Amino acid sequence: MAQRKWKAELELFHSYLRRNGLKKTYQKDLILETFLSSEGHFSVDDIYALVRRRDKKVGAVTVFRTLKSLTACGIAREVLLGDGVTRFEHNYRHPVHHHIVCTECHRTIEYVCPTLDRIQEDVIRKYNFQPEFHRFQTFGVCQDCREQRTVTRSPLQDAERVFARDSLRMILRLQTRRMEFLRDLAARNPDPEGKAVFEAGVRDDGNHAAELRRKLEEIAAGEKHLEDAPPFLHFNAEELEALIPDRPGPERGGEVRMDATSAGELVRGLHRAAAGFFGEFAAKFSDTEGEQILLGFAGREAAQAGMAEGAAESVGAGPRKPAA
Repeated sequence: MAQRKWKAELELFHSYLRRNGLKKTYQKDLILETFLSSEGHFSVDDIYALVRRRDKKVGAVTVFRTLKSLTACGIAREVLLGDGVTRFEHNYRHPVHHHIVCTECHRTIEYVCPTLDRIQEDVIRKYNFQPEFHRFQTFGVCQDCREQRTVTRSPLQDAERVFARDSLRMILRLQTRRMEFLRDLAARNPDPEGKAVFEAGVRDDGNHAAELRRKLEEIAAGEKHLEDAPPFLHFNAEELEALIPDRPGPERGGEVRMDATSAGELVRGLHRAAAGFFGEFAAKFSDTEGEQILLGFAGREAAQAGMAEGAAESVGAGPRKPAA
């Protein structure tokens, strides 16, 4: 199973073993497979108990040393949750994230927040500090425990898949807002050629949004209860909203008079802004499915900015004169 499903992780692990003069064994591969096939934060004892269900000959020392090797090669990451026990979580192709931990029921919430990371980076830069690693964890009491309710634990989800889900939702949020903006402009623009440019933008965003929703359905179909998982990706909604202007320009009597040239300029600007924003946003994350989704959208927006110019010309605006 490990050879098929986790080929990249297996190759990374075996390469690490070769470089460090360590033997490749069936038991080590079994520990790797057991770790990767489980979600959550696991102590050595947790993984040892799971491995023993498959092979009672595997020793606790082998489990400990293998988990340390998985950490050294980047497949696992050590995490401390305030109870003095070192645990391990998935790291390869998973974004670096933070934890909120309840000190009573020990429920843990994972999340990523680029805004928080940016503040930390600014402080590090201010003091000319060379970071090696960081942990940001918040300890407290969850609402269920404060109100003495029975704690209901949701099924653990693959953080990478939740991150992919949230990335798609983030893009859909922007596209929905942009469609509303362009649809309103088309309705209030008496210029037929400018109106056609806005309507083309609405159709384009609508078609792409439908593709993203299908992608969301595919992800949800492969992961039980994924739709119910709490948000993993937290972003500044105001920064996203700022990509769509409050108003396009001068209005008269509720009308927005824009010909194909000015309408095309506006649409290109919207795509360029989105391309820049999502390109920079994706750069904050390592190689994950969510990052690829964000980068893919940034590339699409950059391409659409060029296509919008052609769309403006096709409805009669003609090519723009080069700047003097």
